[in-house]
Amino acid sequence: MRSEHLKLTAIIAILLSLSLSGCFGEQVYTSTASVTQAYSDKVLKAADISHDGELTLFSDNDQICLWDNNLNTKRYCLQGLDAKLIELLGISHSKRYFYTSNRINVHLYELATGRLMSVWSAGDNIINDIAMAKNESAIILAFRSGQASIVSVHDKRINTFTPHRLDINTVAISSDGMKALTGSSDKQATLWHSKTGKVIQTYTHQTRVNHVALSQDAKLAFTLDAIKDRFFWQLSDTKPIATLATRIKFIEFNDSTFGNQNKWLLSASPKQTIQLWRVADGELLAQWQAYKHEQRYRSSVIAVEIISSNSMASITSDGVFQRWPIAITASPSL
Repeated sequence: MRSEHLKLTAIIAILLSLSLSGCFGEQVYTSTASVTQAYSDKVLKAADISHDGELTLFSDNDQICLWDNNLNTKRYCLQGLDAKLIELLGISHSKRYFYTSNRINVHLYELATGRLMSVWSAGDNIINDIAMAKNESAIILAFRSGQASIVSVHDKRINTFTPHRLDINTVAISSDGMKALTGSSDKQATLWHSKTGKVIQTYTHQTRVNHVALSQDAKLAFTLDAIKDRFFWQLSDTKPIATLATRIKFIEFNDSTFGNQNKWLLSASPKQTIQLWRVADGELLAQWQAYKHEQRYRSSVIAVEIISSNSMASITSDGVFQRWPIAITASPSL
């Protein structure tokens, strides 16, 4: 029955995707999911997909599970007190580690075995967001206090800085771990040195900044505030190079990632929607509608990943992983 339900839902999603593409004009691409796999009957609190799309890590509030997407099998689940109430997690780029947090403590595990490696406490702070450098040298913790801590994965040292006056809502870190980008309720997105805390550049918004993304080479960024500022930045400049080409207000992103040599930004929405944006001018290139359980009011896309130039993956709060083809002509403007 579960399989038949997924097939029916996939058909509905196809029809809905086609109708949505018509709303945005002929240039908006859409496609059918090539893979749709259900991993949990519970509502997921957090999830992440490995950079190559092979693995999905997720928390359903009671346990943390690692799933092999290629084989459609569960590798293992962690249970017990440390696996409960996990709201933040991530897989490292090499798939050597994964981290989890209940917003008070951070646990670092060996991914192959699930063995606990390290534990860090936020003390009196509450963690709003976490990111790990691609080279796995550092983890950044963003706090409600306006502070941020840089944790050295190898020698366990922690340096704490105060880049904002109010809550840090969102954080990203460069591939080498040397630069951090934070977005705050003080209406600022700030780029700063992770070793010294020195501010490199500040990007001003009209309201609180709820989401940031940083390209791996730390040359481009995307920032999104609570109402209508949604900018692409060349980080060497304080003027945005583009804004999202949409009239929709109150856009929310649960996740986003740059791809295609920084020409694309892929975003995950709380409203089942996955969108691909062109960085140069903010135009919408593609849109997909993810799976939603028919008995639930809504389903959020909580993680996305660009696997290759012609493939991406997503997972929803319904616990459904999907892989999607991307067949957009790779012209210089795209």
